[in-house]
Amino acid sequence: MPFPYPWQPGMRITADRLRAGLLTGTVNITPTEEVPASGALGAYLRGTATVTFPAGAFTETPRIFLTGRSSVPGVLIECNYTSQSESGFTITIARQTSTLTVVDWLAIAA
Repeated sequence: MPFPYPWQPGMRITADRLRAGLLTGTVNITPTEEVPASGALGAYLRGTATVTFPAGAFTETPRIFLTGRSSVPGVLIECNYTSQSESGFTITIARQTSTLTVVDWLAIAA
């Protein structure tokens, strides 16, 4: 099994190895798409944002972590991601109001 860390004792520092393997960012999403009530869940609003990584930041699809911020408990229903690849991903939120929502994200090389 290969050593999971990209650096090993005695290795020279090169441009190919000198990369963090980690990116962070923040996106603002204002949900506008109305979703009708279904089952136990009442009507809500949905919004999306696409995050694009700088070219060459990742050579494989990174692990993605999200945190949606809301000052009112229970209003932010969901914060998730789809379409992840080495070049970016899409964030989707669902909330009960059309308030601008800040989402913090973290991408880590797998």
